[in-house]
Amino acid sequence: MKKKESMKQHSTGANYSVIKLSQSVKSYPTFTRNTKGWVSYDRDNLLPQRIIELNNESAINKAVIENKVTYICGTGVRDGEYYGQPNPADDWDALIEKIAKDYVTFGGYCFQVILNENGKTVSLYHTDFSKVRVGEINEFGTYLSFFLSNDWRKTYGKFAPVEIKAYGAEEMQKGVPYLFYYKDYEPSLDYYPVPQYYSALNYIEADGLLGKFYRNSINNGFVPSTIITMPSNPAEDQKEQFQKDIESSYAGTNGANSIVVLWGESQEVKPVVTSYTASNNADLYNNVDEIIFQKIISAHRLTSPTLAGLSGSGNLSGNANEIINSYVLYNHTVIHQLRRKILDTLSIFTINNGYKRLVVEDLDIVKELAADSNN
Repeated sequence: MKKKESMKQHSTGANYSVIKLSQSVKSYPTFTRNTKGWVSYDRDNLLPQRIIELNNESAINKAVIENKVTYICGTGVRDGEYYGQPNPADDWDALIEKIAKDYVTFGGYCFQVILNENGKTVSLYHTDFSKVRVGEINEFGTYLSFFLSNDWRKTYGKFAPVEIKAYGAEEMQKGVPYLFYYKDYEPSLDYYPVPQYYSALNYIEADGLLGKFYRNSINNGFVPSTIITMPSNPAEDQKEQFQKDIESSYAGTNGANSIVVLWGESQEVKPVVTSYTASNNADLYNNVDEIIFQKIISAHRLTSPTLAGLSGSGNLSGNANEIINSYVLYNHTVIHQLRRKILDTLSIFTINNGYKRLVVEDLDIVKELAADSNN
């Protein structure tokens, strides 16, 4: 999508345009039903894909998510207990890890439920949450069907999404898949969830952009940001061409350093090129990087960056007791809550299949830290 330039008129008669404005993430997603039968996951129906892209470009958020999943999965289901098997390909540890990754990343998870040939037990198959869209809903807000697609950018012809009945929408038939869909309650979000860290999505995007800025600054030989003042005010198409030429010649790969072009209508405005020093850019980078870091870990309710293998100016690496307390607090207020919601759901089916409720053991280090905190 082409970014629009920002134009302003000043009393001096000069106009200016800023090249490469960043797109900002909307404060809240919009869900609307389209004519094809499913509810769009934000305006372009691609919010999950957008989240994946942002997470893959943010080292900070990626680290926090991976560590959350590790803590949720712990050492796996309790040894000495047999809970059956969710399906022929996965054991419970594998299924829980997939579900936990979806839950932490998107704020929801889903899996297909299939009634086995004996007509009593069921098998569970993980379904990638990013590939699911809500379909039919009754007057009580109960899901009746969903749509699945491997690529929601293509929804025509042979790429048309496949409809699947919701689990509980009808009496189950042997061998027929039904989709179990879970999302946390969030006011005004009736169809889809948002992740717990959604409030920091702008900062996650900024983290990825800073990485590109740093890489491209190296590619450009740390050429400083520049203001170019021009004595004329040409037509818009000429301005656009000038901007493209400047970017291709000086901005480097993806334009790491910003270029501001000032346009004037009087010869009193002379052509001037003004550069900012690289040291100023470095200071700005460091300051912004710290703000981004704090906002992301706060959105995850991370009590200490050390818990995600991160370091920061405010971490607690110098105080062992505070680190222990942070582990215990984070484990009980965040990790256990996420794990409980997953196990509550899956245990419905283990109990139905004639086994016990699922139990996942904490990591050994978490147990040791919890014991130390009580001493």
